[in-house]
Amino acid sequence: MEILTKIDQLETIISSSNRVPATRKGLVDIDRLLDMIDQMRESVPDDIQEAESLLERREVVFNQALQDARRIKASAEMDSRNRVENAEITKEANVKSEEILAEAKQRADALLQDAQRKAHAVMQDAQNFSEGRVRESNEYARQTLLGLEQQLSTMVATVRRGLDAMNTAEQAGEQREVAAVAS
Repeated sequence: MEILTKIDQLETIISSSNRVPATRKGLVDIDRLLDMIDQMRESVPDDIQEAESLLERREVVFNQALQDARRIKASAEMDSRNRVENAEITKEANVKSEEILAEAKQRADALLQDAQRKAHAVMQDAQNFSEGRVRESNEYARQTLLGLEQQLSTMVATVRRGLDAMNTAEQAGEQREVAAVAS
């Protein structure tokens, strides 16, 4: 399924990201991640299209069963006309044609019910699968973004401490200059 390929690509993006030295953290291109999540959302309808294709195949089976029933009925009617010569044979033909029609109807009904059951199961499986994948990808993206947020916060704090240290050093240098000029 296409969604699994997209998840593999997402994993590749994360595993190939630049690493922050001395940590297990990495830098990930947020735009690439968001683009991959959008692609994953777009691939979910493919799974639903597969289920719709199964429903169309169900219709073909149902139509075939109806054609078989009509053919069997036409055959039975022709057979009964050929046996009209004898009343007993005619009675038997009528009974036989009714049995054949009933059997054909039962077979058609059974095929239809089976096709509907299978189509429903496939649709349900596809929907459950796609919903699960969306939840998983959303949770994965959320966890990744939370990790990125934490990394960025750490980096901002490090930069702030560096700037503060530089400002303190500059102020100390200015105070020494003022003291040197004053003496």
